[in-house]
Amino acid sequence: MSAELDAEARAASSQVEAFFERYYGISECLAATQIVRDTTTEVTEGGIAAHRLYGSLLETLKLIQQNNAEDIDFVWVANLTTGEVLQNDGTIFGPAELDYTTRSWYKLVTEKQDTIITEAYTSVNTNATMVTVASPVYSNGKLVGIVGIDLNMEHITQRLAAISVGTDGYITLYDSSNRIVYHPDSSVVNTNAADANYSSNMLNAIVNKEDLSATLYTRGGTEYYGSTSSIESLGYTVLGVMPVTEYTTHTSAILRVLIIGMVGCAILLTAVCVFIALSITRPLKRLNTAVGKLADGELNVTVDTHGRDEVAEVGDNVARIVERLKEYILYIDEVSVVLNQIGAGNLVFTLQQEYVGEFSKIKEALLNIRSTLTETLTNIAQSADQVNAGSEQIASGAQALAQGATEQASSVQELSSAVQELSRQATEEAEKAIEAGRFLEQVKDEVEKSNSQMETMRKAMEDISVQSTAIRGIIKTIDDIAFQTNILALNAAVEAARAGSAGKGFAVVADEVRSLAGKSAEAAQKTNELIENSVRAVEHGEELTKLTADSLVVVSDRTKQVVATMEAVAEAYHEQADRLSEISKGVDQISDVVQTNSATAEESAAASQQLSGQASMMHQQIAQFKLGQDIGEPAWQPEAAPASFDEWDMEGKY
Repeated sequence: MSAELDAEARAASSQVEAFFERYYGISECLAATQIVRDTTTEVTEGGIAAHRLYGSLLETLKLIQQNNAEDIDFVWVANLTTGEVLQNDGTIFGPAELDYTTRSWYKLVTEKQDTIITEAYTSVNTNATMVTVASPVYSNGKLVGIVGIDLNMEHITQRLAAISVGTDGYITLYDSSNRIVYHPDSSVVNTNAADANYSSNMLNAIVNKEDLSATLYTRGGTEYYGSTSSIESLGYTVLGVMPVTEYTTHTSAILRVLIIGMVGCAILLTAVCVFIALSITRPLKRLNTAVGKLADGELNVTVDTHGRDEVAEVGDNVARIVERLKEYILYIDEVSVVLNQIGAGNLVFTLQQEYVGEFSKIKEALLNIRSTLTETLTNIAQSADQVNAGSEQIASGAQALAQGATEQASSVQELSSAVQELSRQATEEAEKAIEAGRFLEQVKDEVEKSNSQMETMRKAMEDISVQSTAIRGIIKTIDDIAFQTNILALNAAVEAARAGSAGKGFAVVADEVRSLAGKSAEAAQKTNELIENSVRAVEHGEELTKLTADSLVVVSDRTKQVVATMEAVAEAYHEQADRLSEISKGVDQISDVVQTNSATAEESAAASQQLSGQASMMHQQIAQFKLGQDIGEPAWQPEAAPASFDEWDMEGKY
């Protein structure tokens, strides 16, 4: 009955815990929703009813209450900023109607900063026992609201009433303040356990939330057996109660049955044990005597094997063991001698005994050892010879490789020096080409300057040619004037001749004028000839100037090409110098590798010599073994074993 009482108390405790955990989860989920956070964080003129999410929040509260109407009376949200509380029925309590700071749920939430369950209380509207589950609402780490669920305890108390504890037993539920939430006797509901006349042992268990197993206590002077189960997460306690008369009646009946059964079993078991003990101990004593002699080394023992039970079978097996041990000693002696010979290096032997049973494996193993060791040592000897010959060849090749690598390293160093010299020369040639390019650039500038000056001179020659043409016109005019003057002078002479003596003086002037006109015409003729010569000279000079200018243009173009070529040559020399520098680095790396190879080859030669020495030493070690295929002698055989076991003494000698 104790186990039954404990089980019912734990079952009731599980139901209560599951009931509250359900609404713990609903309360915390509602507090975490964005609708609740927004409506408790955002302050709207006109209060919570004017908030943009008021309709959605009210529908959510209604839905929760409707889905759990059997347990929930009200679901509400308290806005700590505005002091308003909204219920699922649409009722809004302002600070004037409801001072929530005096409510227990507000004090507990602000104190614990977590979801809480209040003590049981009596509803002023329905006179039903109620509790409230409340969860805090946070925004940016600040407490802005509280979500609450008012639970009617009628449904859970109905479940507790349906739990049967024996025939007349029942369940009692206490809240965190030790107030009786459920009891079959409604007169004690909502009273404190301290006022319910419990004995001290049960009252202490209820107050301290202890778990008791079928403990005797009193309430109101009546004795009961009770088991308590504490719900730590809620602070609630469940008490399973059974009257003493019912508890002791069941317990006494069970004890009587157990005592009678135990006494009968004890008598029967004693008789059986005595009979079995006598049938086993007597043969075992005889068998123990024989085994003791066998343990002392006495193999000539007789084992009594009378009977058909297991002890007789054990005796037969012990007798067979004795006979087999006599044969095994001969096996062990021969195996020991053979193993000593193997340890001494002699692998040429034959086994004389006929090994049976598990010892045949020893014979097979020894023969396998002989065959395997012989084959292995022969192979090792051959391998040692091959290693010796190969190591000598490797040493010779490594030495030749080291010598060749040394010579190659010397050649690579010379090649590196030559490449460095070529790189230096290429750099110098590149610098010279750059210098020649700069000089040709200066020449190009001078040619372009001369070409410009030649163009100026050509233009000046053209101007001289133009001026000569103008002078030629003037000379023609002078010539015309001289001709006219000559005609005038001739007319004047004619007129002077007509005048006679009066015109003699005029005739003299006319002759002078005619003479002067002739001289002017002659001078004009000579000047015209000189101008013609000058014009021809100027035209010839102009032609030469033009040819010279064209030549200078060609020279300028060719100079530009030469400058470009020299720059390309200089660039090529630079690239060649860079490549030679890279080649020099590569040659240096090759030199390092060749030197490393040379050192490695020398180390390989030294290692090969050491390997050759180790192979020789291995060959000497193998030569200490006597192998069957290396000799023409017959196989060694152990000395003949005694004809029977009786010829042996206790130390295994005969």
